[in-house]
Amino acid sequence: MDAEQILEPRSYQINARDQVIYNIETEKKTAFLILLPTGMGKTLIASLIVEMLMERGLVASEEKILFLVQDRKLKHQLHSMMMQYGLAKHGHLYLLDDQKGIPPQMTRNHAALSKFIFATPILLMNAVVGKNPRIDRETLEKVGVVIIDEIFDVFAQSYGTKRPREETIRYIERRFGGGREFKDIVKSLKEELEKRPEAEGREFHEGSIADQLIREFESKNYRLNKKFEPILTLLDILSAESQKIVIGLTASISQETKIDLLKTTLGEKRVAEIHPAGDDFEFHRPAYELKQIRVFDDWIADIDSIIGKVRHASFSQLSEVYKILTGKKQIPNDRILLFVSDILGKKSLQKTLLEKLGNNEERLHSYLSHASAYLLMTVARQRLLESTLKSFSRFIENIENKILVTNNDFISLRDKVRNKMTESLAVEGYLSEKEKRLLFWLDMMDKEDKKSLVMCRFVEVTKHLTALAETKGISATFVHGGMDGATQYNQIKTFKEGKKKVLFASERLIEKGTDLPEADVGFYYGTTASLERYEQSLGRIRSNVSNVKTLYTIAYNQTVENEKSLKRDTMFLELLGKQLGTVAEIKIE
Repeated sequence: MDAEQILEPRSYQINARDQVIYNIETEKKTAFLILLPTGMGKTLIASLIVEMLMERGLVASEEKILFLVQDRKLKHQLHSMMMQYGLAKHGHLYLLDDQKGIPPQMTRNHAALSKFIFATPILLMNAVVGKNPRIDRETLEKVGVVIIDEIFDVFAQSYGTKRPREETIRYIERRFGGGREFKDIVKSLKEELEKRPEAEGREFHEGSIADQLIREFESKNYRLNKKFEPILTLLDILSAESQKIVIGLTASISQETKIDLLKTTLGEKRVAEIHPAGDDFEFHRPAYELKQIRVFDDWIADIDSIIGKVRHASFSQLSEVYKILTGKKQIPNDRILLFVSDILGKKSLQKTLLEKLGNNEERLHSYLSHASAYLLMTVARQRLLESTLKSFSRFIENIENKILVTNNDFISLRDKVRNKMTESLAVEGYLSEKEKRLLFWLDMMDKEDKKSLVMCRFVEVTKHLTALAETKGISATFVHGGMDGATQYNQIKTFKEGKKKVLFASERLIEKGTDLPEADVGFYYGTTASLERYEQSLGRIRSNVSNVKTLYTIAYNQTVENEKSLKRDTMFLELLGKQLGTVAEIKIE
């Protein structure tokens, strides 16, 4: 957020602030949930609220204000923004970091003297309860206001049971139907898919579309996050009688279950939902132009098809195991990997299976090998489509699974990969077809003086693509979750300040909390399956009705990747797009 934005808050942001202050002063509320789409300035709203709390005397002079963010780099970004906003005139801003080499006594004194503290929940917990605490509990007890960014990431933990199918259907009808029944929503999606030029020759079945919608929105049950419950308890914000002011921020648009959990835990009478409103809300709300870049590579399509065959062979064995253990014929699609993980990792489940197999250990080991084979092929497909040829080849060569090494399709796959590696090594500066297409587009954007954000699945790919871009004369940098918070922040800063024209980022790192309005265009180097995650990452570049930006998905043609991206974008257009109202038509480049 630049200085001009900070100095001139928008009317809906001021409205949110005023709603909070009114509810504190008149309705005696102490906990607030501010719901606002990604990219519309929730942290600025928090700043406005904090400033007015102090101006109205709603925060005592000795009380401290704590900003909690789960993301390390965002902690630095938020600290800088609050400095820029001018909160330092009310007291010192203390950034709790790893503080390596700094004596604990110094950090304790620093925190004790500060008006504002910025931290991640884990770092704060370690600082308070560690062997050599870096923040005194007495300091924590003086916290009167807690601002929690993306509060549900900290507050809610999913477990077990999901919404029943019929309840999920009613939810989809209520949220997206606009008066339509579920069957009509599904029919509309099918028609949207069939109209796309890239869908020519494909068959789309209403049953599979309905199942995909159900999987997307049958949100799990939630309980208080056990990981963060201790620090929330130490802050004394969980009790319904607590007088601490809690400001929770969230950009997620489908969180009814989590909202109910928040109200139940903190007390219905204590919590107020804040839905900002203002004359300029519509002008600044998110808007997107989504495009797909299809990459044609017959070798990739062939390998993807073989991986599918090998996975299917092991899946049939997994289905047998599932039926033996549960009596049910079909594993729910969104539970397959979880079931595989349980089979491979839980000794108690293996013991139960062995008993049901009549203590036939040979069959047990065969089933376990098939579970491992399925998992290996799942990872192999990810590496084929979203990593480098070298990484994919290395992964395939290291596979020793007995089921796979005796499978004729896998043997054929391994031979094809070896031949491809031999060919690539004979070509100086070998590039995959996807790498070529990405570099072509980045070069074109660079010549148009546009800055690009590229989101990748794998850490190693962010480094690899950065090196390739640099060799082509494109100024680039990268950021990923393996970096410490300061390094992440500094890498992103070089992009935001224009010192680098391209930022390669691991998608999970970038999708929440990192605002990059400086990016003119975004690229997905692959697919993002979840609509909620997709919405979060789309919002990072601050595309809105007053400044619509293009986001490209680069996917291999005739692969699972291309099919997923097509369905994801179509669902986004049909469902979320109807709510936001300004999503552009998908185009193929």
